[in-house]
Amino acid sequence: MLAEAYQILVSGENRRQLGTFFTPPAIVRYMIDTIRPVLRGRPSHIVDPGAGVGAFTVSARHIWPTSTTISVDLNVVTLGLLAARVDARAKGRSKGKQGPVKLVPQDYLEWINRDWPKLEGPRLVLGNPPYTRHQLMTASQKKRAREAAGNLVTSGLAGLSAYFLAATINALRPADSLCLLLPGSWCETRYGRELRSWLWHSRRRRVEVDLFPSTVEVFPGTQVTAMILSVGPEQGLGQPFVARTLDLTDKYGRQTVTKNSEVTIDRSGPCPPSFTRLTTTKSATMHADRSLSLGSVATIRRGVATGANNFFFLSDCERSREGLPDKALRPALVKASHCPGDTLDLEAHEAIGAAGAPRWLLDMNGCDAAETDEDLKAYLSKGKSLGVHNRHLAIQRKVWHTVELVATPDIFLAPVGKGHHRVICNEAGAVGSNNLYGIYLGPLAPWNLQHLAAWLRSDDGQLSLQAISRQYQGGSSKIEPRSLRNLAVPVG
Repeated sequence: MLAEAYQILVSGENRRQLGTFFTPPAIVRYMIDTIRPVLRGRPSHIVDPGAGVGAFTVSARHIWPTSTTISVDLNVVTLGLLAARVDARAKGRSKGKQGPVKLVPQDYLEWINRDWPKLEGPRLVLGNPPYTRHQLMTASQKKRAREAAGNLVTSGLAGLSAYFLAATINALRPADSLCLLLPGSWCETRYGRELRSWLWHSRRRRVEVDLFPSTVEVFPGTQVTAMILSVGPEQGLGQPFVARTLDLTDKYGRQTVTKNSEVTIDRSGPCPPSFTRLTTTKSATMHADRSLSLGSVATIRRGVATGANNFFFLSDCERSREGLPDKALRPALVKASHCPGDTLDLEAHEAIGAAGAPRWLLDMNGCDAAETDEDLKAYLSKGKSLGVHNRHLAIQRKVWHTVELVATPDIFLAPVGKGHHRVICNEAGAVGSNNLYGIYLGPLAPWNLQHLAAWLRSDDGQLSLQAISRQYQGGSSKIEPRSLRNLAVPVG
């Protein structure tokens, strides 16, 4: 009811600016049940950062009634609703010793540097920080946030929640703990690298990473991938690092968090580049002596970046209408979805043309027809009239209409997929657009292109591709070139 009242009082635009998402009760219960066994007794103070209407404040007060609960939020509307909520619950309680609830209408990043050090006893930070994206933060906000984060966030692409996490970590005393519901992006992006390193190397603290798959809608009606991070107080060396995958299920009309998998990870080695893949079974890397990284025997690069695909890639109809000469065109594949099968041969390439999709790249490398062929001159003039020559990539080139020279790859791989990444053998000698990755096998590669392509399409291969991909809300995944170079492919 309070969440609905807040949505009525505060516009959607302002809620996005504030990064406010209301945490489902099932997740609040799970987080408290997760952090309680990790703590060394009752926390003296529980801090709810970005408290909102107080899902964590109210639940923490129920579990630890004698502790002091501090709710910090810049939004006075939500604090007012929270005050009413706490007051209503207090009237329904039996009398007894109750810890106070302190409502703090301040910026958490300022508060934790100024007031947090004054709090005595073991402290717990429990909550759901605001998910404000970096694009919605002003330059002054970013400056203050970077100061609070110290050396744990050095990238300007971090969202507000990453700064909240960094500032909290910096403020932890040995007896302190945290349990936060966060966006999942910091687990694999560049701006989260220092945070991941700190967690990995803090071996006196138990660290638990709970990951929701991108297909799970944690916050109804939103496209946000979420995770839970729990960090316990300092204990002896060799504390475990636990990774789990979670799901949200409905049972008897009540939402429940369930565990799909759990692994305890040895963190004596270097920090892994991503936390989102910690629970994934990597069948291809189970035996390192029987596999090779793809990048050690092959070159991987994106296809041609034209800066204006609608102009530089042409269909059969457009090619015929414009009268462009053969020597100015190369066979091309713009999207994996254009190819009707797993092999792009001449027949498949012609089928793309018959379907009306673009399959020719205007490539002027080594072509002198721009000065002599009237049809080509007319087409380039048309491009200038459309402003193609003033686009970002065009003005970077020595001659605006001469695109980068890219060799013909052995295999095309679609970097974006939804449970599956297309793998296409290139027998037509086509060049790809920058929607595709090209794999060029070197002379030392132990596989031919058909064998490698078959493994990449197999269940093991697709599982390995999913393991190196970045997951997004809705089930989509994306592979970065560097990750693909590190892909372990079995030998033999």
